Amino acid sequence: MSIDTLTMEELDPSHPIVREASFRVLGRRLEANEVQKFLDDAASTSVPAPIGATADCNIAIWGKLKCSPDGQPWKYDISIWGGPAYFGSSIGFMYTAYDTWDAFFQNVTSAHCQGIASGGGILQINWFNGNGTPVGQFNGAAGGIGLLEAGGSGGWTHT
Repeated sequence: MSIDTLTMEELDPSHPIVREASFRVLGRRLEANEVQKFLDDAASTSVPAPIGATADCNIAIWGKLKCSPDGQPWKYDISIWGGPAYFGSSIGFMYTAYDTWDAFFQNVTSAHCQGIASGGGILQINWFNGNGTPVGQFNGAAGGIGLLEAGGSGGWTHT
């Protein structure tokens, strides 16, 4: 897998590289069975189909995390804290564990992003609801991304 040949399947929450990175970060706050359920739900055919999206992460101690889902009247734009410094854009797919995209967009209250150096580079964003349950994920190609971990509070804005 390389950045030049990443496929939709390789960005899916069920792909081993994405799954391992998800367990590494989400497993710090959740039980393994909770992480497993979220990833299984997000990759299931019983939830809405993935949405193509672009994401930007610009950080040097603090910064901005943005995401724009294709064809949706929503945008995500929050301040984040973390590091190390990274400035880049990513194109990929959003997944939700909710039954509808509207429920996802209306219930997100925070996000965490991380860099996955495998596969040529993947930016992963995990979104959470008010009680800290993961409810959505973005995985996108991000050339040159390496160690990165940041997060912040904020919801989606209807445009």
